[in-house]
Amino acid sequence: MDEIQPDNKPSKMLEILELEKLAEEKYSRGDFQGAVQTIQKLIDNHVTTDEERGWYLQEMARLIYPSSKIASNKFQVSAHRKNTFLLKPKEGMEVQKISAISLKRIENISQWIHSFDNFDELYLELDDILSKLKFGVSADRFEQAFDELAKVLGFPSQRPDKEWKEGPDNIWKTGDNKYLLVECKNNVDVTRNEINKDETGQMNNACAWFEKVYGDVLVKNIIIISTKNVSKAAGFNKSVQVMRENKLRLLTDNVRKFYLEFKGLDLDDLSEKRIQELLVRFKLTSDDLMSDDVYSEEPRLH
Repeated sequence: MDEIQPDNKPSKMLEILELEKLAEEKYSRGDFQGAVQTIQKLIDNHVTTDEERGWYLQEMARLIYPSSKIASNKFQVSAHRKNTFLLKPKEGMEVQKISAISLKRIENISQWIHSFDNFDELYLELDDILSKLKFGVSADRFEQAFDELAKVLGFPSQRPDKEWKEGPDNIWKTGDNKYLLVECKNNVDVTRNEINKDETGQMNNACAWFEKVYGDVLVKNIIIISTKNVSKAAGFNKSVQVMRENKLRLLTDNVRKFYLEFKGLDLDDLSEKRIQELLVRFKLTSDDLMSDDVYSEEPRLH
């Protein structure tokens, strides 16, 4: 029997590490263009996702920066297009609005349901999301969970402040030219009695950014915070509603009840009519979410 020859070809991970090391060595020697070309080779041979490609484009921006600030910014623009959670370029950033394609909300909910093999897996994921939507949870975890909740309810969404480094914490598209704009202040002291000037200022800036990017469309502005009292020194420039702890809990409870209706059912045999009926029953329609009295309330001005 012929002797089996060992495979001496380096693993993919080893090749990536070697190329990263080579790029850093060229950078340290002042060969900035060579360092960029090495990372480009890494991308060409090993990168398969936009998230990874964005990360390495950002590395290219860093490596070329001492040689050319303009080239560096161009790489950072490209990186941000691939992965909006990366650093914001100094100029040339393009804000991408939520798709203008008409919503197919029931279909989106159905697809989310069918992404799980069974109800138990679905409910574990749902419970993980809802468990983070509480006062006292860190801001980033809360905002990410609120973004995931949009997907659970069939809505396209964005995190502009996270993705573009400006704008509101969360945006949901609840219908054609209908939006929910949310500023999350769930992590402030729950015993505080007033919404302060900095918080109304942040909301005002978020509203101004939204109007600049999205234009004249229907939008409901919500601040999630523990009090509805606005300080005498503060004020909102636009109509803003407050979602306090009781309203947030009502929303998460209704989402949980909605999905518990699917327990014991064949997830592959859910009708669109049944899903719509349950959305109405548990006050989760677009009109409910955009209403001024279901999940939010008017602030109290001094």
